[in-house]
Amino acid sequence: MKKNIRYQSDILERFIPVSLERLIADLISSNILPPSQQTEFRQFCHAYTALFHAWSHQKLEQLKYFYRPFNPDRDSLILGISEKDQTLSDFKDRLYEVLDQANYERLSEQALNEALNKISPHGVKVSVDFDEFVEVTLYYRGSAIHTELHRDWKRLQFKKKPVDVLIYRRLFVLLQPKNKQQWVEHLVNDKKISHQKAEKKADEALKALGVDGDHEIVYLKMFKDIPRADLEMLFPNTRVQIRLFDKIKLAVLGGSGTAGGVMATVSKLSAAIDPMSALMAIGGLLGVLWRQISKIFSQRAKYSAILTRNLYFYSLDTNMGALSYLADMAETEECKEAILAYFFLLAEGPCDRESLDQHIESYINKQYALPMDFEIDDGLAKLQQAGLLIAKNGGFQAQPLSSALQNLKQQWNQIMNIDLQSGG
Repeated sequence: MKKNIRYQSDILERFIPVSLERLIADLISSNILPPSQQTEFRQFCHAYTALFHAWSHQKLEQLKYFYRPFNPDRDSLILGISEKDQTLSDFKDRLYEVLDQANYERLSEQALNEALNKISPHGVKVSVDFDEFVEVTLYYRGSAIHTELHRDWKRLQFKKKPVDVLIYRRLFVLLQPKNKQQWVEHLVNDKKISHQKAEKKADEALKALGVDGDHEIVYLKMFKDIPRADLEMLFPNTRVQIRLFDKIKLAVLGGSGTAGGVMATVSKLSAAIDPMSALMAIGGLLGVLWRQISKIFSQRAKYSAILTRNLYFYSLDTNMGALSYLADMAETEECKEAILAYFFLLAEGPCDRESLDQHIESYINKQYALPMDFEIDDGLAKLQQAGLLIAKNGGFQAQPLSSALQNLKQQWNQIMNIDLQSGG
């Protein structure tokens, strides 16, 4: 785990922040299973993850297929695909399903508004106009605390002190900008401007967002360790604003400098005896004014540099790459859930749903000091799907290791036969 970051112990999440390889190794070394079963369990894990990867790959290819017409980075023609049949809602339904499987939580409108009203711990104040988008959707995974060092100028603290900053370990952002027709309708109906001016303003807005006005596009972004107060930095139409503290500083320093320049200019003009001296005095005043204005632009440039630097370290992936990244996380989480459920059914014998859930959550808390809300229904559903679950007396029992391995082998052969028959 990254230094100075800790998960919030009072929030029970579905996400298991342990790698799949580490989880399997810890289960085997726990000696919960007898030594005679440990080798076969390792083989089971290898076979199941390979089979699940094949299933997940098929789902990812379908997801990419549905996203392709809306990918802003597309460099290939869309041949043989009817956008009427392949609707944007179809893609979003599949995408949100994958996010749920990856144990992401949708960020509520209330939480988003609270975050947008906060000042960044980096001292950057920004704003976002959400009217430029048809949809803005955020999902997060891993609510944590990052300890940083900051000065508190309001309390006249010149020495940096540790400050706890709430962060999201992983954050997914979907942005669907308005197309040209939607922009024109918005400007004409809501802003009450003429159709001709609306088209011109729509073209300017689309150009600023890098959008082809005739097509629907969807931006997908993946970020890591995002401070909740920095969510506004993730949008392409972020506008940097100067803080009140900096406005006062510029007003005090700039105002005194400008006032001094004006007084000096008045004195020089009153003493000037020729036009050249008057022009030089006015030029000096203009120079003073320009220096004060340039300080404001310099301050904005400083904020923009902070914004760019932070996003450079926060960014994980974009658009089609974000889909692959997300699908990989979903695959890993689902494998963890299925393997944990199978392991404890194997170790404890027949269990009902509640007992099995408690066994798993107790193990994770004891092994990793992580209280969590394990997705027991997901784990059981995947075992059921793979034919590895036996219903017994109102509870569940794991298929024995030897027959489970044979079962997985048969399913793998079926996938290979289908690929060979289709020419894959």
